[in-house]
Amino acid sequence: MNRIDAILRDPVFPRIKAAVIGATGLAYYADKDAALAERINRRLSDKPTLGLAAYLAQLAGEGPTGPEYQALINELTVGETFFFRYAEQFEALCAVAIPECLRRNRESRLLRIWSAGCSIGPEAYTLEILLKRHFAEQLRDWQVSIVGTDLNASFIETARRGVYGNWAVRGLDPAVLAECFDRQGELWSVKPRFREWTSFSVFNLVDGPLPNYPRGLGALDVVLCRNVMIYFDEPTRTRLLNNLHDVLVPNGWLVVGHAETGQQVNSLFTPVPVPGATIYRKPRPGAAPPAAFPAVPPATPPILTPPTLAEPKAAEAKPVDPKTADPKTAKKRNTAMAPAARLRASAAKPAPTPAPPTAAPPTADSPAVVDGDRATALDACIALAERNRLDPVVHYRLGLLEEELGVGDPIAAFKRALYLDSDFALADYHLALAYWRRGKLAPAQRHFRNARATVAAHDATELVAEGGGLTVAELRSMIDLWFSGEEP
Repeated sequence: MNRIDAILRDPVFPRIKAAVIGATGLAYYADKDAALAERINRRLSDKPTLGLAAYLAQLAGEGPTGPEYQALINELTVGETFFFRYAEQFEALCAVAIPECLRRNRESRLLRIWSAGCSIGPEAYTLEILLKRHFAEQLRDWQVSIVGTDLNASFIETARRGVYGNWAVRGLDPAVLAECFDRQGELWSVKPRFREWTSFSVFNLVDGPLPNYPRGLGALDVVLCRNVMIYFDEPTRTRLLNNLHDVLVPNGWLVVGHAETGQQVNSLFTPVPVPGATIYRKPRPGAAPPAAFPAVPPATPPILTPPTLAEPKAAEAKPVDPKTADPKTAKKRNTAMAPAARLRASAAKPAPTPAPPTAAPPTADSPAVVDGDRATALDACIALAERNRLDPVVHYRLGLLEEELGVGDPIAAFKRALYLDSDFALADYHLALAYWRRGKLAPAQRHFRNARATVAAHDATELVAEGGGLTVAELRSMIDLWFSGEEP
């Protein structure tokens, strides 16, 4: 019997496993006994006389911050990463989130960012490089803080050195390499000017208290926590997401890994889709929780806070069938219309108040999701649309839900919303997204242009109808990404 088999059969092994998962949250190893045993064996390779019982006693005596516990953690965690990993998410930050933070914080002139689970540091340094290459003038005289934390102490030591091999800088433009790094033989060192705002420390996301203001982990504008929660079990993920929500300021931004989206994130944050990525925004105080409406997966329409429903306009109350209506037959865009009327629904009648997550299942008058009952929500949404055929918001919400679930005809629903209100900017935007996902690029571009035209004359700080706090400036940035390099 080899050493790993002996570890697996030792009655102490389950206790070590429980202790390690409890201390680190690495539930990834809950069903990977062989992998965990192999890593324990590595730590015991130079301690041939040390049994598992003695090893468990050593770990328990040290606690997670002790040298041997840290050495085991180093074996369990993954350090593979590189600069500008998942470039689309950094593009989304650059185009949407950072400009919003600059506008919001123009009085305080503070910008605080956390790279949670930063590994060996490229993510945190990428943020400073991005800020200094794209926002240097706007951030002049600002106080900027980028904090990188990781459970693995050896990773943090590497991050503080800021010296990397070719793997970490692969794919970078030679001009970026020359501007941001110093060559040291076969290694690349981050230049001092791109380290000024960034600091690193060891921090346990499972046990560490949050917010943690002494460590700079509070009142944050942006948090990146990517490819960390995939190693955690559901209760740990839920607890961490609530903590991340608490450390962000209202309207703050969260970026998670592509495999870490879903109902848990959508219940706390508003998804904001941009080309190739979805980033998440903490709702403003007093806004209805995103959980009041069905959640969406990545790259699908965002969940929006309930506004007041628009009163049908007299010109739109014609005897037509909105099921087959096409926005091309709607009235021309009235550029002389009052700005508030074009972006904000009138307050003629309030929307149904969404039920909290613990309420009874949704009825036809309240198409809210309870306990993930999306089929019931869809039935309720369809019934509501049948009874409110002249309400563009109802058809718009139906389109969002149908697009999420992959059922029905969301394109037709968005068209009905636009027939009833041709200046419904987000309906145009999501109709464009729906066409784009189906490979219909010409109509997608047409509706992106329509959405851009609708918001063109409006103040950058004005709120967009059904946008859950989304401003005109942010929607413009989201739309402009689709025309980058293609048209002015």
